[in-house]
Amino acid sequence: MAFSSSSSLPIRSVSLPTRSHPSTLQVEEELVKFKTWETSVSCVSDAETIYSGLTNLGRMYTCVENLLSLPLTRQALSHNQYEKLVLELEDRSMRLLDICGSLRDIVSQIKEHVRDVQSALRRRKGGLIIDASFLKKLTKDAKKGVVDFKQIDHAYGAKPWNIDNHLSSVIRVLRTVSEASVSVFGMILSYLSVLVSKPKSAIKWSIVSKFIQEGEAVCKDQPRMRIEALDCSIEDIENGLECLFRRLIRTQASLLNIISLM
Repeated sequence: MAFSSSSSLPIRSVSLPTRSHPSTLQVEEELVKFKTWETSVSCVSDAETIYSGLTNLGRMYTCVENLLSLPLTRQALSHNQYEKLVLELEDRSMRLLDICGSLRDIVSQIKEHVRDVQSALRRRKGGLIIDASFLKKLTKDAKKGVVDFKQIDHAYGAKPWNIDNHLSSVIRVLRTVSEASVSVFGMILSYLSVLVSKPKSAIKWSIVSKFIQEGEAVCKDQPRMRIEALDCSIEDIENGLECLFRRLIRTQASLLNIISLM
């Protein structure tokens, strides 16, 4: 299974009012930085690129949390006439949280397998067999979650809303940050798809067989060094997803608080 990050929704610029609140302008600045980063990323992403994308997303969601905490925003969104809009924003936030959680779980289990390989190498056991079938299913489910989200998000974005300038800016920001999230999630799925691709060697995990190549080695410690490097890369992605997951929870909580005011 392959999932190219190039298929993700393009990140649109956010045009905000001249006298926007500083929190809104801060989000816009982070979105511009993200767009610049995204255009510099190749179609084939590595762990370092993914971690950078997750870090960028984390900063944006911190800005989003500040934006949703503004009395001006909370007062505007708490009007009964916008109940359907807020419920849609909350649904979108929940779906992103679910996808992020699924990816975090997949990465965590991959890390466990990598460490099993490390342990086998230390014990000098070379024929470790890893069944990645359940990881393939998890990755497939996560990919379906991204596809479903993009379809629903597109439907939300097509709906016209008669709202003031500040609220319009907030909605555009939230939608654009959602698109940025889907873009990074697509990169992660593409990377994970390689990790759990069809077995090509006795070790039934293609990325591990890539890192632990049979044949002549520069030194006897080379396989161990390679798998340790992979372990560090996977752990970086896991940490990045964990931080993003916590920020998404705070965004979800902010939207639920606004709903409680209606």
